[in-house]
Amino acid sequence: MKKIWLSVCTLSLLTCFSCSKDGEINLGQGLKEIPIFYLESPTNASFVPTVDKIKLSYDGGQLTRITGGFTFMPMVDGFRMLFTDQVYWNVAVNGNQVTLEKKSVDKSVTFSDKHELRYQGNKIVERKIFEKTNTPIIYTYEYNGDLLKEEQLYKDGQFLSRRTFYYNAVGNLDSLVVSHNTYTHKSVEIFTDYDKKPNKIKGIMVLEELLPRALSRNNYLKKTIISISESGERTFGGERTWGAQLF
Repeated sequence: MKKIWLSVCTLSLLTCFSCSKDGEINLGQGLKEIPIFYLESPTNASFVPTVDKIKLSYDGGQLTRITGGFTFMPMVDGFRMLFTDQVYWNVAVNGNQVTLEKKSVDKSVTFSDKHELRYQGNKIVERKIFEKTNTPIIYTYEYNGDLLKEEQLYKDGQFLSRRTFYYNAVGNLDSLVVSHNTYTHKSVEIFTDYDKKPNKIKGIMVLEELLPRALSRNNYLKKTIISISESGERTFGGERTWGAQLF
């Protein structure tokens, strides 16, 4: 399953993860379920109506399995990308390394998807995404204190894109700017209408789809996208809203 679309919208990144008392990385922070509306879904993805959440499983307090994700599924009109509970991720923690391997409940279906996450202290500094080839997509991360400042995307040793994150005074994500190596226009995502409730998934970024929502203290209810040309011309690119009752 292709993941490049996650870098420009957005199964990446991050503020800090909390750590357990024995020093292991606490990836899920004890949450058992994450509703799908927290996810940054890929373009043209659909949701199976009966599947409305990711489920997290633990062993000894450490995250070991994530059930639910996006994948291409055969339909009468061809293949479509769906969110389904028929796929899951096995999660393994080894020191400062975390490995995720994608599996299917249907044993006749196999995936080559694997993520390798590397930490320095309690922050992710690199994510490698392996798909059908041995050449990974690589994300690197830079921080300003505990706040994620920048995410860079590389493929085959080539720099492809950068996401720069900006925050308001209370630590909520104000905007992010996406710039690319191959063309000059930029995309800006603006986050507004925050509620006062704590963000349940803050700091939980083991999956790329949990960005950018996992970066804020509270829950944004509106996202506006603007495209800016090299000459500075601004074009409205779309808007999405969420009901306050969801959070």
